[in-house]
Amino acid sequence: MPLKKYRTLFTLLIFAFINAKSWSQTNIPPKINAVGNQIYCPLSEQAIVTSFDIVDPDNSEIAAFFIQISTGYAKGEDRLILIGSHPNITATWSELEGKLTLKGIASAPVSYVNLIAAVKAIVFKSNSTAVSGEKTFSFTIGDANYLPSTNHYYEYVPAEGIIWTDAKIAAEGRNYFGLKGYLATITSPEEAKLSGEQAAGAGWIGGSDAETEGLWKWVTGPETGKTFWFGNFTGTTNGTDIPFAFWNTNEPNQAGNEDYAHVTAPGVGIPGSWNDLKIDGDPPGPYHPKGYIVEYGGTPGDPIVDISASTKISVSSISSTTPNSNCGPGNVLLSATATLGGTILWFDALTGGTQIGSGHNFLTPSIATNTTFYAVASFDGICNTGIRTPVIASIFKIPTIISTTGATICGAGIGTLLASASAGIVNWYDVPTGGTALATGTSFNSPIVATNTTYYVDATDNGCTTATRTPITITVQYTPAPTGAATHHFCDIENATIANLNVVGTAILWYANPSGGNPLNSNTILLNHTNYYASQTVNTCESAERFAVAITIYETVIPALALNIPVLKVCDNNLDGADTNGFTIFDLTLNEPILLNGKSNLDFNINYFTDANYATSSQIMNPNAFVNTTINNQIIYTRIVNKLDNTCFTDNSFAIQVNALPIIKPSLVFKNCDEDGTPDGFTNFNLNEANAVITNGNADLTLSFYLSIADANAQLNAVNPSPFNNAISNIVYARAENSSGCYRLSTVNLEVSVTSFQAGFNFELKNCALEHTDDNFSVFDLREATNYFLTQLPPQHLSIHYFKTLNDAQLEQNEILPQQSYQNEVPFSQTLYVRVENIDNGDCFGIGPNLLLTVNPIPQFDLEPNSFVCLNDFSISISAQNPKADYNYIWFDSNNNIIGNNLSLQLLKGGDFSVTATNTFGCSTTKSINVKESVTATIETIDIVDDAENNTIKVTISGNGLYEIALDNLNSSVPFLGNTYVYSHVKGGIHTVYIRDKNGCGTTSQQIAVIEFPKFLTPNGDGLNDTWNVTGASLQPNSLIYIYDRFSRLLAKINPSGAGWDGTFNGRELPSNDYWFTAQLTDGHFRKGHFSLIRR
Repeated sequence: MPLKKYRTLFTLLIFAFINAKSWSQTNIPPKINAVGNQIYCPLSEQAIVTSFDIVDPDNSEIAAFFIQISTGYAKGEDRLILIGSHPNITATWSELEGKLTLKGIASAPVSYVNLIAAVKAIVFKSNSTAVSGEKTFSFTIGDANYLPSTNHYYEYVPAEGIIWTDAKIAAEGRNYFGLKGYLATITSPEEAKLSGEQAAGAGWIGGSDAETEGLWKWVTGPETGKTFWFGNFTGTTNGTDIPFAFWNTNEPNQAGNEDYAHVTAPGVGIPGSWNDLKIDGDPPGPYHPKGYIVEYGGTPGDPIVDISASTKISVSSISSTTPNSNCGPGNVLLSATATLGGTILWFDALTGGTQIGSGHNFLTPSIATNTTFYAVASFDGICNTGIRTPVIASIFKIPTIISTTGATICGAGIGTLLASASAGIVNWYDVPTGGTALATGTSFNSPIVATNTTYYVDATDNGCTTATRTPITITVQYTPAPTGAATHHFCDIENATIANLNVVGTAILWYANPSGGNPLNSNTILLNHTNYYASQTVNTCESAERFAVAITIYETVIPALALNIPVLKVCDNNLDGADTNGFTIFDLTLNEPILLNGKSNLDFNINYFTDANYATSSQIMNPNAFVNTTINNQIIYTRIVNKLDNTCFTDNSFAIQVNALPIIKPSLVFKNCDEDGTPDGFTNFNLNEANAVITNGNADLTLSFYLSIADANAQLNAVNPSPFNNAISNIVYARAENSSGCYRLSTVNLEVSVTSFQAGFNFELKNCALEHTDDNFSVFDLREATNYFLTQLPPQHLSIHYFKTLNDAQLEQNEILPQQSYQNEVPFSQTLYVRVENIDNGDCFGIGPNLLLTVNPIPQFDLEPNSFVCLNDFSISISAQNPKADYNYIWFDSNNNIIGNNLSLQLLKGGDFSVTATNTFGCSTTKSINVKESVTATIETIDIVDDAENNTIKVTISGNGLYEIALDNLNSSVPFLGNTYVYSHVKGGIHTVYIRDKNGCGTTSQQIAVIEFPKFLTPNGDGLNDTWNVTGASLQPNSLIYIYDRFSRLLAKINPSGAGWDGTFNGRELPSNDYWFTAQLTDGHFRKGHFSLIRR
């Protein structure tokens, strides 16, 4: 009830002044029940309870509630988050304390119903994949930190500069819900973290060595007198009563009677750790006391306090792994176990990657090298975001035999074999598989063998043995004499030696005798008609018998010197089909006497080749009529061969040369303009002006001109090149000769050009004006005039060009391009200069002001840019406005259908329309208009949610207009987006909803009632709440409303259209209290409740 809320809040406020950490003697503390020990999946959001309830026999709301990560908190990683919508609750997170505080809006009390819903909606989240172990959550109605493992509470009290003894007295004077306070005695890491690092500040705790220096005891609370540290910062907890301490680095250090324990200020060393200070601390600075830490709980006589509860989450992690190995590439069986059971997920990378297996045992894919896989503990087989633990699958390389050395013995005997391995020990066998090793090591001495014998080796390393044994053979060698041709032939130019002899065998040695003697040196010169003897050595064993070889030597021609062999030269001609390709016919035999160099052609043959390598395919088979195969110059290669032995020959070469004909133009057109005053097509030429063109600019050529080809070939009857009139002939022949005496003929065609228009010739080109140019300008396609001009001149290869001035036309500058889109620059009309050129002879042209451009006006009128037609009204009329003349009109719809041909058009519906106006010049203008449709809105439904904390009105409309909505006042309208609009927090009463079409098609309205039951009656004459009635019920005058006191006595019956109840009964003012009502409204609402009558 509202009054109980006020009474509870008032009691709490008074209690806060009397004792901030006790509970009212007349108010029973609530009992908290939290359930939800769960397993957490890293990076997920996990509800911290599965069930939560608060049992409070005398209250239904609370000022604040606190949830803290009391153990396992990781600052910067862990977070408690309130999710969902809780409009009456604010959640404040303290990263320092790891605590989430729930309070009402504007410090209003929070109902237990809302609080329970909020706690159930709180989730824990860690942003670290390395989260592990357990995290405990404490739930308490007080703001002290609660540690479930000790069932104690911890509070930081700020007190700037307080000395240790005063802090001890102050702590012992405090209580928390009946629990006696004392300076904190910290006996575990969880307690140290919660009361230190997670505390709201740093300050004094209950440890001291003031009694005996270096003997640190707890001197407050239930642990009074118990030791926890021996010595200074090099000391120990060994042998103490409570073997736990959390000193900062180099603490305690007894730097000047520092005998009292203090939680270090944030930012100084290890967070939450301790240092020793003097009884009054240090001056202001990092070691200046800022307060003290109070612990509640454990004191004899303390009451049993049940204002807290706790839950926890656990994170499964890998507890053990079993790596494994394999010999060579293959699959490896790995295994792992988890702390909380469940299963194991296997990954191929420390982060990211791909899950490749699941289960405690994992058979890897086939691998060839040592590979690390990663195991993740997953309590449900789905969570895969925990710490990935590496598990190594080792691949041991199978050793291989990398080298072997067999043995050769000459006849029966003992052989020594050698072998080496990539790793491990070498084993020797006399069988390829099975058997027992004969020996180990890299060498092996065999027993006596008389025939070739094979042994076998393998290697063993890391328990892995070579898959196949390698054979090694002892060869027993018996060497025969070498074999080969009994006679050898050589050429005299070879200067053959012993090294040139060739027989079949190995390690050949040559002797001068069939037996005995010493081997001959390999550079010993061979003599004609002499025998030599060969032996061979196989596997170091020389043959006893020798093979005899007889020697014959043949003569060759000594090559003639290159300077004595002349170059064969011939001018290029067309005997081979072309005279410009550098190819012609040669007689190569002209140089044979020089090539034989005094030898007889009866003893030698001369062969000709085009290839320096003397390939058979390059041999010249017709040396008397050879056409060179490379352009202009070529080297011919000769081979002079002894007729008795074609392997005895010498090589030589000589050059042949094709003298090129001059490179000239075979024909050209020599152009001239007929400017001699007689337009008959004849004029004088200077033929020498064509020399550079004929010779391509080669000044080394000599030119002369003739009237016929025969005269030019014979160099007869040359004509005078200047002046030469084409009336004699329109064709002359030029002879161009080079320094080699080679010449070529060129045909010169003489051409005369005639260009001009008749005096006064003019052509007019008309076009419609462009829009927005006041009928002054248009864009012309000058190509229309070009086509006309070409028909006015004799057929020639002409081009037409346009210019704005005579000067531009003469200088060929600022030509109008492109011709198809020129906009006149002089309003209404403009004259252009036309330049006509002969494309074949650009030096001949004519210029004149021969083109007139004329601009005709276009229709000009206006059209409304936008119009609307109201579908609930009559038609509208649209028309062309402000026309400058009488035009013909045609109206079109969006499908290009003609729908009118007058100045105006009547419309019954909206859409896209266009109108085209045409004048007497045939010029037209088209404009478009979009006519939008609109209609008065129809209110389909108005859904009202009233008698609630948030009264709402939901309005649903239909219609295709653009609307705005207002409640009670049209001047406060807002845009109506979509077809639904919702008003929130609407006060009770009679309201009017307005829907207005923004395009002027009308307004729709509807009156509604929002029911509200006031919570207070204050009949003090101030005009506010002086009477009580159901707000918004005046439209239901037949409703039944009754007022009762707490004894169910009927006090009044109220007319919903009247003033309401004034707080009197039979003319007597009733006292302040809660009063009850029932309301049966005619629309079906029924409500009973209470309100407060307050008199001041």
